[in-house]
Amino acid sequence: MFKRILERFRQDRGLHQATVRVDFFPQDQVSPRIFWHYSLDQESDTVPLVVFVYARILYELAELNETRVARELIEFLEQVCERVQAGAGRAKRPRLPLGQLKLVSQPEAPPVRTYRAEFFQLPGGGHRLEFQGALGKESFYLPAAFLVLLQSCLESLDDEAVKRLARALVRLHAYYRYRRDFWDGGALAAGPVFALGPEELKPEEATPEV
Repeated sequence: MFKRILERFRQDRGLHQATVRVDFFPQDQVSPRIFWHYSLDQESDTVPLVVFVYARILYELAELNETRVARELIEFLEQVCERVQAGAGRAKRPRLPLGQLKLVSQPEAPPVRTYRAEFFQLPGGGHRLEFQGALGKESFYLPAAFLVLLQSCLESLDDEAVKRLARALVRLHAYYRYRRDFWDGGALAAGPVFALGPEELKPEEATPEV
């Protein structure tokens, strides 16, 4: 019986697809990396991965009473996504303002701060994310962690994946705007599922502002 319980627990965890690490180093160096454990199409799988990470970043900010910072991040990314999708043809790839932060691939010192996310694909086709991070100054480091991850995606993904990612982020913002619940635990899954799917929002079902 105990063996069956263990097997059920293993199944519920889902397929471990990827690990995301964003490491901050001395002298304002930062390294965003994605380690793939299983993927048939890394370009395509990066889109849901980044959307789920972003939803978790917003949730963590809200949990830390940094809702204002979360809203500022949303407003900024709205502008970024608009630029990515502007015009026809190839995706635009704006350079994000990262201040003094410098992206590096092979830092010379150990990290002073790390954010880590484990990404799983569930048997029914959904996803879930496990997130770990350091404590202190999250109003800076949490948004910065996502922005450097997004910048690396803008530089490395193909045009179709970049456009899909921008569309998904815009849809996630629309979901939160209607439901007003990026600070709610249920939105960690419901928001990204909507963002990645074809469902349309119905204004009459919007959550009223209180």
